[in-house]
Amino acid sequence: MSRQALAFILFLALAIAISFPATCPTAERNIYLAAVTGENSGGVFQLHVEVKPGNGTIYTSINPKTGFSTQESEEAAANYAFSSTGIARKDCDVLYSMNGDFGTDSVDGPSAGGAMTVATRAALLNRAIRQDTVMTGTISQDGKVGEVGGIIEKGIGASDAGAKYFIIPTPKIHESILLSSISKTKDFHAIGVENLSEAEAILFSGYGSVFASNFTQESKPIPAALPPIKLDADLGRFSLIAKKVVGELQMKVFTAYPPGGENEETARLADYFSAEVMKYNSLLPLGYVFTAANSAFLLSIDVEYAKIGDSGVDLGGSIDDVATCVGAIPQIGKTKENMHWAIGSNLRRIWASERLNQTLEARSEQGGYATLRDLLFVNSWCGISGGLASQANEIGGTAANESLLAALASRELLSAKEAFSSSAKTDYDALWHLQNAQDANQSGDFGASIYESAYARVMQSASSGNVENTTSAAKALLSTPRNSLWGKIYAGHGAYLYYDAIDKGFPPDDAYKILKYSQELDRVSSEIGDELLKIPQDGAPAQEQGGEQTPVPCAPYPLPEQLLIIAFSLALIAFSLYSIRRFSARAKGGW
Repeated sequence: MSRQALAFILFLALAIAISFPATCPTAERNIYLAAVTGENSGGVFQLHVEVKPGNGTIYTSINPKTGFSTQESEEAAANYAFSSTGIARKDCDVLYSMNGDFGTDSVDGPSAGGAMTVATRAALLNRAIRQDTVMTGTISQDGKVGEVGGIIEKGIGASDAGAKYFIIPTPKIHESILLSSISKTKDFHAIGVENLSEAEAILFSGYGSVFASNFTQESKPIPAALPPIKLDADLGRFSLIAKKVVGELQMKVFTAYPPGGENEETARLADYFSAEVMKYNSLLPLGYVFTAANSAFLLSIDVEYAKIGDSGVDLGGSIDDVATCVGAIPQIGKTKENMHWAIGSNLRRIWASERLNQTLEARSEQGGYATLRDLLFVNSWCGISGGLASQANEIGGTAANESLLAALASRELLSAKEAFSSSAKTDYDALWHLQNAQDANQSGDFGASIYESAYARVMQSASSGNVENTTSAAKALLSTPRNSLWGKIYAGHGAYLYYDAIDKGFPPDDAYKILKYSQELDRVSSEIGDELLKIPQDGAPAQEQGGEQTPVPCAPYPLPEQLLIIAFSLALIAFSLYSIRRFSARAKGGW
């Protein structure tokens, strides 16, 4: 046959294929997925997918009953599977059903989306699925495998069920630590994936194919152009706290990962932690004391998981210990000289108390390891609050009457609420801080309320996308030196984030937010100082140092404005409680 004839035949075949697209097959596939079944436990269940010629209808089993989130995942899985295989969805019906003892008659959540998509594509493409592999993860419109909760509980459930591989979204460090501990005693490997093709490379492989866990945490270097910051009296005092936090992290790492690690995975984690500790120690003399302390704070929580290993979690005992720590945080005698150190301590106390309450409320809805992580945050905030309180007490000074800040706190709170009411998109971390500001204002912690209101307003406004060029905006903020304690502290952190983003070629959005907040801290610190110099209107003497503070009523507003504030506050509180309950796991950490 001539080349011309062969080319004509191939062209004709292609034209026929285009004219008559792939038809809907009749096929069934099974895939295993993991779910959280209890506070410290998970289970493995079978997802059954059936495709057959039809009119584009998606069916879902009613045993167990599926919630709206699961049904949305089924639709997203079908849409991606058909569009990616070139088979017209309108010509196919799809049936999804789940089998297993869920301990309940209903299931809901988006975490099965990835497995649904793989199984649907396998049915359409006539591909076999490995049955020694379990998967969890959401699915996006572009085939990305997204984050889910309860990774540890699901991993334990998968290993207990005899799974060899557990496919998950790219894990966080503490998840890597705990999952790697399971591999010490079992032929079990958790593998992080970013997209569907990476998951299918495993699930569509033959049983002779072997895969290894791919936890590759990498310590990022300090930005090359990072300029040093001169340590003045404020930053020098704060550096004492930062050095203590970094030193405690260093001891935790040495204890958790002594020389001669148990296996390759733990050796990689040990190298990562050690490199991070070295980086934080090098940041301290450069003046980036908050960056070093905050990073060490967060990493210390991750290292705590190395102590757990493959042991169980005593949540009851942990809750009691943390509650005792929060209850023992001392009230500080505020003075004109230590006011901002005291406010910093009070803020961490408020964060710790609020997160503890939310954790106890959400305990039954999230896995035990997620609850433990929340408790570790609370415990760390408790310790930081005590460290700042010690510095405040050491400074001492002339007694201050915090009730003089009541009117300023009310104005800042109102300004923060207006930022939310004028924005179409809510920043839920900012909303959490706004709720804290309201609670602090009601309890008479007016300084803490002012700080939290400023943070909530800045973050909510920045999240609204009003700044088109964050690079130039952040650069302009960097050019102005700060003069308040926390303004200088956060300005240094904002500078680090700026140079780090520029070094990596990213827009410095986070740096702009922190730098803007540092500017606001200068402003409110100055106004706090001005208010503390005023004489109370009722002629009452200034509060004695170390005495209890008595909140005073806010300055009265005209009746229409007062009614508006009350109405808005009630609506916001209702929305906050709903949103915080739903999104509490997304609240940002750090201090």
